[in-house]
Amino acid sequence: MIEVLKQRADRYAELGKLIEDPEVYSNSKLFAQYQRERGSLREQAEAYAALTALKEQMAGSEEILKDPAADAEMKELAEAELDELKEKHEQLWKEAQDMILLDDEDDSRDVILEIRAAEGGDEASLFAREMMENYVRWCTTHKFKLEVLDEVESDVGGLKNGTYRVKGDGVWRWFKYEGGGHRVQRVPATEGAGRIHTSLATVAVLPEMEDVDIEVKDSDLEIKAARSGGPGGQNVNKTSSRCQMRHLPTGIMVDCQSTPSFHKNRDEALRILKSKLYQMEKEKRDREQAEKRGAMVGSGGRGDKIRTYNFPQDRCTDHRAKVSLPLTRIMTGDLDELIEAARNWEKEERLKAMSKQSA
Repeated sequence: MIEVLKQRADRYAELGKLIEDPEVYSNSKLFAQYQRERGSLREQAEAYAALTALKEQMAGSEEILKDPAADAEMKELAEAELDELKEKHEQLWKEAQDMILLDDEDDSRDVILEIRAAEGGDEASLFAREMMENYVRWCTTHKFKLEVLDEVESDVGGLKNGTYRVKGDGVWRWFKYEGGGHRVQRVPATEGAGRIHTSLATVAVLPEMEDVDIEVKDSDLEIKAARSGGPGGQNVNKTSSRCQMRHLPTGIMVDCQSTPSFHKNRDEALRILKSKLYQMEKEKRDREQAEKRGAMVGSGGRGDKIRTYNFPQDRCTDHRAKVSLPLTRIMTGDLDELIEAARNWEKEERLKAMSKQSA
């Protein structure tokens, strides 16, 4: 793995020179591509530099221990320093391995988040709203910025579906584990007999695409203007500012009403569409790679039920990582331990795949 780390550090240095090239700088598409790639390699390059420096320091301490001319006090200091350096090296090497195993080309991207009420009617929409509010709390803790792009409320004040943009340093790296089906088990407020109902809300997490990433032909789009619904006041509802966009080759639909301007909503809808097209292609590629590796890694698609939120038993279970935590804590926006467990699950799956490849 150290060779992989070195190759990525070399590529990081190479990209630093490339983005200073006037020809690259004048090519916005290529410049953005190199900038994004360099951003995704920064941590690994820094880790390689730190590991190399620690190796050199360890070698210096070992030379003193082997030197017959060194006195006892000097050797004692060198031995203590060597132990400390080895401990640092071991910890940093573990972190570097995680970087390699969990490496994702989209780590430097922001996120398009979609939440939908699925099975369960009103109860599903109420839970979808609670999930959205829980993500807001989690984003606040991590200083991520969540922006509403589109929301459709249910008759009971729940969330039928919502689309959001989430921005922040490393936001994709953590949010991507939320993609999938979130099942809730509880007694609805409208249930007089006290029976537990099971409902489902689905989450899609898409890496946000820049305009230079994917080309979409105008001839492939069917675009309609509609009156905005939901909150926004009379001015919003009187104008046809809502953009409904359909991608004809794939049938993907996007609905956006984030601003009173149709043209701005059209731009936002196009960005979301590009993210969906990119994610569709990425999931296809990931499935093909998983089949070759023999790895069972979830795609984060809506069909994968990733968690169960059991209110009567105060338990939230992540079915990938096979871990359960107190639900009351999870619903305050404290998702870190759940997501860390999912990261460890992915790391173990990738290690298994590597073992199969080498066998």
